[in-house]
Amino acid sequence: MVLRESHWRFNTSAGIGIGFGAFKSESGMFALDAPSGQTYEYIYGGFGVGTSRGLATLLRIPRLALPKVLVKSDELSGSGSTADFTSRGRLYLTDSFKGNDLTNPQSLEGGTIYLEGAAGYLFGGTGSFMLLGIHADLLLMAIVKPDLIGMAICSAPAALIVGGVNEGLQDAVGFAFMCGKIKCNGLYVDG
Repeated sequence: MVLRESHWRFNTSAGIGIGFGAFKSESGMFALDAPSGQTYEYIYGGFGVGTSRGLATLLRIPRLALPKVLVKSDELSGSGSTADFTSRGRLYLTDSFKGNDLTNPQSLEGGTIYLEGAAGYLFGGTGSFMLLGIHADLLLMAIVKPDLIGMAICSAPAALIVGGVNEGLQDAVGFAFMCGKIKCNGLYVDG
């Protein structure tokens, strides 16, 4: 997959995620500035599987007494951020994108597949590589029949790399593979 940078610029992002054992779910938003000067908001939701380990244990630092929610020996955890938190990102177009650059904000709508990494101890950071605009039917078929996941990945017209800070009941470092849906929510209104 060949990536070329778009003229659309990343503005901000926000989100909330929850994990229960290996299962992860999250929803969030990001905003992109079009070359025309308008800012568009995109909302997304995803679910997937991941792995994590205790950060305090890995770094061999004293653990604070974080509240734990245990359900049959699996831990429930969560973190989140608002648009006021620091975040950075870049939008890229793939070789599947037809044209020079985005002209229609809805071009990024559809399915999304993304890899996410996070680390934090109350406060932390998250980074994601998201493939955007995958045809929803193709993504659904890839979920049902994993042999088609490569076809879904290759069909994505755009990719977003984003990273930012978060906070929550967390003492972990981990990675997750997520699938979900993305929708353009119209013009972004800050605040």
